Amino acid sequence: MKAFAAIHTCLNKSRYLLIVQNQLQQRCLSSQNSVQEERTNRNSGHKPLHIPVMLQETIDNLNMKQQSTFLDLTFGAGGHTEEILKRFPCSKVYALDRDERAIEIAEELSIKYNGRIIPITGKMSEVTFLLQKMGLHGNIFDGAIIDAGCSSMQFDDGHRGFSLSKSGPLDMRMDGNRLNDNITAADVVNNLPEGDLKNIIKAYGDERNSSIIASCIVENRPIKSTNELRDVISSAFTSSMTMSHMDSIGRRRHIATKTFLALRIFVNDEMTELYQGVANVTQLLKPLVRLCVLSYHSSEDRVVIRGLRSTTQVEDDITMKIKYGNRRVWNEVKTYFPTPEEIHTNPRSRSATLRVATKS
Repeated sequence: MKAFAAIHTCLNKSRYLLIVQNQLQQRCLSSQNSVQEERTNRNSGHKPLHIPVMLQETIDNLNMKQQSTFLDLTFGAGGHTEEILKRFPCSKVYALDRDERAIEIAEELSIKYNGRIIPITGKMSEVTFLLQKMGLHGNIFDGAIIDAGCSSMQFDDGHRGFSLSKSGPLDMRMDGNRLNDNITAADVVNNLPEGDLKNIIKAYGDERNSSIIASCIVENRPIKSTNELRDVISSAFTSSMTMSHMDSIGRRRHIATKTFLALRIFVNDEMTELYQGVANVTQLLKPLVRLCVLSYHSSEDRVVIRGLRSTTQVEDDITMKIKYGNRRVWNEVKTYFPTPEEIHTNPRSRSATLRVATKS
């Protein structure tokens, strides 16, 4: 875990250098069109935006009361939040998300549920500051959830650039067009040195062929679309190897899958955000209430475990160390996995891990 953290810190330096040199002019024209098309697709389609993973296990473990104030740090399409509002009619939810589309959904649901959803635009690392701006301080919440990773509505929209199976620009920004200086996946694959690309793909994608893939990407620059990147990676392997890998339920997985995952994590600084989310929640929850964290691959789960092993409210705060000593913030950490029935109904749940922690 220490080695992973060291690599993560090193790679973040490359990430911030990219932010400094980022060029935005070609993005702005396409952004307005893609936002409008997203809204059109959402209004015309009938497919659910997102099927919440381990919904019953999550809500049951939160152990909430009828009049509860809840914090959803990754609102997404609102599946977990809406279930809370249905099951606890006197509750309210503060709904945080960095994605503008998710905030639009939260605003729509807030109307439906008579203002019991309070949308907050921002990232998990910013949640304490954003709540303070709203006049909210201290341990005020009766439960919280973090649903890590990418939502189905982001994967299913080709214009967002998350999916290798859908044609679109090589974007992958969870913030979308909200923050103009954020790097895209295209910035990463077209500007970083081969060594950095290799480390990103290996560290965040757990890809054993990272050297081959990084070399192939550099040789075929510039790469602008998801289809281009997928095909470039495929070209480095024989046709039999391209779909030779299997996922956890026996389905064939494309050779580029782990590279797309790694780029998405790097672009959005997901590991830092996840760790900061867990760390910030310690200052926001009441004693003896629960945090539910859903993760979807081993790298995420390692970060969650590291966060839940914190021994003080704020690890580097001397005052808090004096006050709390070495008392653990979290106890009774329980682990759950999706049932075979859920995996069959919702294949995207296949790799999920739910960790439920009770605050001391």
